Amino acid sequence: MATVEIRPLTTAEAQSAAGLLGRGMRDNPTHIKAFGTDPGRRERTLRRIFTPFLERQLSDGRVLGAFADQRLVGVAALAAPGGCQPTLTDKRRALPALLANGPTSALRLLAWTRVWARRDAGVPSHWHLGPLAVAPAWQGQGIGSRLLGRLCDHLDRQRGLGYLETDLPENVRLYRRFGFETLASEPVIGVTHWFMQRETGG
Repeated sequence: MATVEIRPLTTAEAQSAAGLLGRGMRDNPTHIKAFGTDPGRRERTLRRIFTPFLERQLSDGRVLGAFADQRLVGVAALAAPGGCQPTLTDKRRALPALLANGPTSALRLLAWTRVWARRDAGVPSHWHLGPLAVAPAWQGQGIGSRLLGRLCDHLDRQRGLGYLETDLPENVRLYRRFGFETLASEPVIGVTHWFMQRETGG
């Protein structure tokens, strides 16, 4: 089995990281609902959405990559306080990908992001965890747990409050192991989402 190294990503690696996130999160139920049944289209849409977001997070947040034999196999991001909501520039750069999927997809994404914005942690100083994904061929080998553990170590050093959203029940169980507790759950475009928070030192 290859040795997996975890290190901060560079700005030059943002597009590779966005591509991995597209592959790793392509089949999430919310992405199927929002972007349709074509896996390739979902993957392309997610890559184009994540690229500007990651480029910004790399400048003011913390983005880690997991590498096996120098190949990127996992990505985890932690947005710094005040940096978790998409900016106007992020939205403008993602717009062509959304419009390519048709108006229904764009409207569903709008409804989805409105719920997330309303549910966002009410503490201005919170750190927002996500996105986090592992390449499909590397899932189930503890890479996601290692990435999550590194981000939680950072939260503890900063004495920071952590917050996240997920639409996968198995992720809820994983995050609980690292001290996150469910604040609420709510249907988002027909898919249950869990909103979770980790107290300082959790």
